[in-house]
Amino acid sequence: MSTPTRTRSANRRKQRSRLAWSTAAAMLAATGMLLAPAGHVHALEAAGAFKGEAISGVAEFVGKLKGNLVWLGGTAMGLIIAVVGIMFMAGHSRAHDLAIRTLVGLAILASISGIVA
Repeated sequence: MSTPTRTRSANRRKQRSRLAWSTAAAMLAATGMLLAPAGHVHALEAAGAFKGEAISGVAEFVGKLKGNLVWLGGTAMGLIIAVVGIMFMAGHSRAHDLAIRTLVGLAILASISGIVA
């Protein structure tokens, strides 16, 4: 066997070894990530973290944030509907496509609370 052939096979063995070790390390890390949250949640439940009422300041902040997002979404949809209507009146070739996409977007926004729950 010549020297270049030995060098190539040695490099291949090193690459395979590195791949095996990195795969093993990735599998170990993934296992740790899957098992670690269960222990923390159990510890939080034992400490009584999930018993009780919501924090009033946070609840108010989230309520105001939801209201602002609904207002922003309503304003954006109103503008989009107006623009698509103008496109229809102007005879734009893609007005139908944009109208369908707008309706699908409205349907998704209307049903997002049901999707999240």
